Amino acid sequence: MKLMVELDGQTVALNDCFWIRVDAAGCTWSSLHGDQALTAEDAHKEFVPRQRDRDREQRQGWSIHLLTRAQWKQQAEPCFLGTCEHRKAATA
Repeated sequence: MKLMVELDGQTVALNDCFWIRVDAAGCTWSSLHGDQALTAEDAHKEFVPRQRDRDREQRQGWSIHLLTRAQWKQQAEPCFLGTCEHRKAATA
């Protein structure tokens, strides 16, 4: 049985999605397959095991998002390749 989710009006299998961990500037630092966590909180625990570190990240504006494969390619991949606007702005 596949778990399905709705993202931007599109129903997709959770295992076809990706959770991402994003800093306050919008840059993606972590990613995992959608079926490795059922909620954003579960995904955050996978990314950052210690509660106090997760609490600090939330205070600093970090967030967890679920993306389709196409959204991941557009939003997260440039961050991992170092070609995103966030990194360009940080070095300008």
